[in-house]
Amino acid sequence: MSTAELDALIDRLLPRVLADRDLGDGRVFTRLHLSHLWALSCLYAERCYDENLLVSRVTARLPRHVAVGGDIGVAPPIR
Repeated sequence: MSTAELDALIDRLLPRVLADRDLGDGRVFTRLHLSHLWALSCLYAERCYDENLLVSRVTARLPRHVAVGGDIGVAPPIR
């Protein structure tokens, strides 16, 4: 998946993830938001990719009013 395709997918799915009240109030993007966005994007792309790539792309695409939670950083290894 190219970064342009990933950016388009993030732009499409991010509002839905931020609006999900089960994940928070949408003012702080947390590890939970990231996990949901990664899972949804894997489903839509029909394949999974490195979650760290998503971390690097999503932080630049967040709306200005949304803060980045301190727990975003590098994704933990999959076990």
